[in-house]
Amino acid sequence: MRHDDNVIGQNVAKYRFQRGWTQDVLVAKLQLLGCYMTRAILANIETQRCGVKDKQIEFFAEIFGVQVGSLFPEKRRFSGRMVGLDVTIKTRRRRPNRRPRRRARLAEPAKK
Repeated sequence: MRHDDNVIGQNVAKYRFQRGWTQDVLVAKLQLLGCYMTRAILANIETQRCGVKDKQIEFFAEIFGVQVGSLFPEKRRFSGRMVGLDVTIKTRRRRPNRRPRRRARLAEPAKK
């Protein structure tokens, strides 16, 4: 799994802790709404070991009574500088006082 497949896991755990619910209670509420979920799936979502489907995000927002956008983390602040683009690629080290290579002479045909 890529790192960015699940960015809401920490917020799901936060909202669950704020309400004092166990994972079993949250799973039961989700199942009553029609969302297939087990405690193992919820544990993997909260620890960001598996991805979250868009339908599951809608169910989480409805259960917690929040907007879908509040499940996602705040935007990251960047310093404004370019990252990784100032790298120069060196393929061969140049030697300052080196004569150019000479091509090997081809064998001359034998004289008769």
